[in-house]
Amino acid sequence: MSDLRHGWKILTHDGRSPLQGGPRLLKERFPVTLPPVTLDTGPDECAAGWNYVADIAAGWRIVGMWPTGYPSRVIAVEASADAIEREGKRRASSLTLVREATETEMRDAMTQGSCLFGEHADTMAREQLAWWHALGRRERDPKEVEAQLVLTLSARQLPWTLRRFDDARDAKAARGPWDPWNVRDAKAAWDARDPWNVRDARAAWAAWDAWDVGNARAAWAAWDALTIFYARLKGWQDGEPDQYTVGIRDAYRQGLALALPVAPTILGWAMEPELHAPEA
Repeated sequence: MSDLRHGWKILTHDGRSPLQGGPRLLKERFPVTLPPVTLDTGPDECAAGWNYVADIAAGWRIVGMWPTGYPSRVIAVEASADAIEREGKRRASSLTLVREATETEMRDAMTQGSCLFGEHADTMAREQLAWWHALGRRERDPKEVEAQLVLTLSARQLPWTLRRFDDARDAKAARGPWDPWNVRDAKAAWDARDPWNVRDARAAWAAWDAWDVGNARAAWAAWDALTIFYARLKGWQDGEPDQYTVGIRDAYRQGLALALPVAPTILGWAMEPELHAPEA
């Protein structure tokens, strides 16, 4: 898709703008033509109009692959005749959402973006695609989620027990007013965020993907695992590359909503109430 009127728009898992929010743009079957808006034809890179990008990897660098903890939706678009491009970003007064990206297009985009990882580009692209599918939570098996979380704790050498909650809100509420020292130690053991050991890996991610994920715990789980994976492939940190991938990724694949320490040696978890990627 090299001509100006064709490109890609990245939406949240539920079909909304990842930066502006607002109502769902994708709530019916393809094609969907978005209503006309005023188009700013000035020189600014970001301005009024329906925004889109020339390639998928560029879109991910702007808004991220799973900023909400669920895979962003990658949509092929066709712009109106007044489409313009400013410094790598495109916009038009109207867009037609044509279709979802194919598996091949997604894989190619991840490979393209992962070139920053040098000799490990193909491996990192495969890991990201695996997380993409896992965070889609297409399966729903609580017993399998629990079994995978047992593997997760074993891989991280945490002699903890599991406690299931009815929903994610209950799990968060169960944390209570812990002693701050215990909170810090438990979170550090679970999250594995060591900025000194993996700062070079995080710098590589910053150049590739917009990963300001806020409070989206599933997104943090993916980026923690991928950061550790790359840092250990490069020899910047000791240990098995997949230590923080084992179990947890498959738990999300099977419908995990979140997992977090709710007491110093207890990992709380909850299932997703429903699948989060409605079909157009």
